Amino acid sequence: MRPAQLVPLALFLLPLHSALAAEPAKGASRPASEAKPASSDTALAPLVSADGTGAAPGAKGLVFGVNQLPTIGGFYYVSPVGSVRAGLGFTMNFKPDVNAQFAIDASYRHHLLTGNLRPFAEGGISFGYSGDVDFAFGGGLGIEYFIVPQLSVSGIVGAQLRFDNGGDSISIPFATTGLMLNVFL
Repeated sequence: MRPAQLVPLALFLLPLHSALAAEPAKGASRPASEAKPASSDTALAPLVSADGTGAAPGAKGLVFGVNQLPTIGGFYYVSPVGSVRAGLGFTMNFKPDVNAQFAIDASYRHHLLTGNLRPFAEGGISFGYSGDVDFAFGGGLGIEYFIVPQLSVSGIVGAQLRFDNGGDSISIPFATTGLMLNVFL
């Protein structure tokens, strides 16, 4: 198997491994500290991980970001350290000519540490339209800081392999940055 074929497999197995590691063995009982309360109100309570942040499996929320375009999106934690993310971006310029840009992206973020300050690696794809179809593969390294358990800010620096102007222009811009506000629901 070539290394390029191992990346999608690793991205699939990593969250699965984390989820399985968190489950007790069949027949084993959970410690009292992990026992689930009988109250149905816990289903409505926000998820909080063992480290006191909102990054728990099943946690979801909204992302408000500034990168190539102002974006709004969402995320879903598949494990305590991994989340899938999607975003939509839109901007419109009025001078010198009226011009609109639209983008949609999807990515996977893997946190390297847990706690309030979490470095991460992220990779994904994006599609855009600004008169021509644009497409990019990208990845980067960043840091996420939890201000409170349900609110964090993050920044990322990385690179992309871009196919712009319908594939007529191919480039690899470095230092692609993004600043995001993550609100856990």
